[in-house]
Amino acid sequence: MDRLAKNLIFFFLLIQLFFGSFSVLGQTYPCYLYGSITTIDGDVYKGAIRWDDEEVFLTDVFNADKEENPYLKYLPESKIKNNEERYSRNRTWDRFEVTINDERRNLTNVYDRKFQCRFGDIKSISVTGSESVNLELKNGKYINLSSGSNDVGTKVWIIDQELGLLKIDWDRIDIVNFETTPTDHVETFGDPIYGKITTTKGEFTGFIQWDHDERLMGDKLDGRSRDGDVSISFDKIKKIEKTENGSLITLHSERQFELTGENDVNKYNRGIIVSIPNVGRVDFPWSHFLSLEILPLSKNTDCLSEFRVSQRLFGTLVTKEGKLYKGVIVYDLDEAMDSEILNGLNDKLEFAIPFRNIGSIKPMAYNYCLVELKNGMKLYLGDQTDVSNKNAGVIIFVNEDEYQNFKWEDIERIDFM
Repeated sequence: MDRLAKNLIFFFLLIQLFFGSFSVLGQTYPCYLYGSITTIDGDVYKGAIRWDDEEVFLTDVFNADKEENPYLKYLPESKIKNNEERYSRNRTWDRFEVTINDERRNLTNVYDRKFQCRFGDIKSISVTGSESVNLELKNGKYINLSSGSNDVGTKVWIIDQELGLLKIDWDRIDIVNFETTPTDHVETFGDPIYGKITTTKGEFTGFIQWDHDERLMGDKLDGRSRDGDVSISFDKIKKIEKTENGSLITLHSERQFELTGENDVNKYNRGIIVSIPNVGRVDFPWSHFLSLEILPLSKNTDCLSEFRVSQRLFGTLVTKEGKLYKGVIVYDLDEAMDSEILNGLNDKLEFAIPFRNIGSIKPMAYNYCLVELKNGMKLYLGDQTDVSNKNAGVIIFVNEDEYQNFKWEDIERIDFM
């Protein structure tokens, strides 16, 4: 941690890890998904879990749409109408988008919201339909969710302790129960990619999700060498360095290959995600990437302490007029738990920060704000709904029977406790 903190003005890290061929670990990294899947016929399978060929660790994020917004009833009709009119005026669509999305656009309004939380904060996911789930947080709170991403309606993989790997169809699943990761030897989907990434923003060491896809040491880096197509597993790679048209790959044997032609190794790379302890996820675009050195996995890795029982957001709101209100907070008229995630951009870097890591939020202008984390890190984030004037507003429940509504432009600062 000290080594990381030294290298950043921004942050330190530890990132999302992921998959490939499964292996038996002596529990070097204790934060993979583990639990049981019960089918509609009552069959139970237990072991390491993977969400199709993607999410496999506690730090991975589950995405879906909220089916309803229970906090609309706390807004006066006049404010709902004004917000919807403002949203309608400000909404612009990319002129290159295809018309297949038109129906969804017509259904979208200022109060539609995404749900995001890390798998480590989830107790269970019950399948309620082909595109819907009932998600239970560790505090026992249930949230009804629908589609919104490929996390809903997908296959769920499990390495059953006796049968081995099963890929269970969505319509066969009744409930997925997550359990504490075992401390003994368990068959998993493989070791995570761990290394030091050098960017235009500094150096960061942690778990890597390459091109939004490759997550495990057994995953393959694809490219084209001067002699033909190449697929190299990450466990053979020592270093990846960006070049003018592709990437220079150095193997542990010191052999080198310059690869081009595939999004794994050129400007079409979708980004490198890093998960930072007590911060969240940062997605670096290729334009900020310089190199990645793959390192042996740290034996002192601990992510379990990041996942405690979810709590209601609580804190103090100060208005531009200097008035102070203290109580339970509903942020952007939908985030109400500290396990939910705030999203924002800074110079094309995408941040996803659990609210439990945020100390304060201070609107600075119509399209950005200052976010100070509980570890002292300060970030200027903007453009997205959570951190700009697209924000639908904040409710403070001063007590059980009293609450106040605030618009983004009315807020001087929010301090979370």
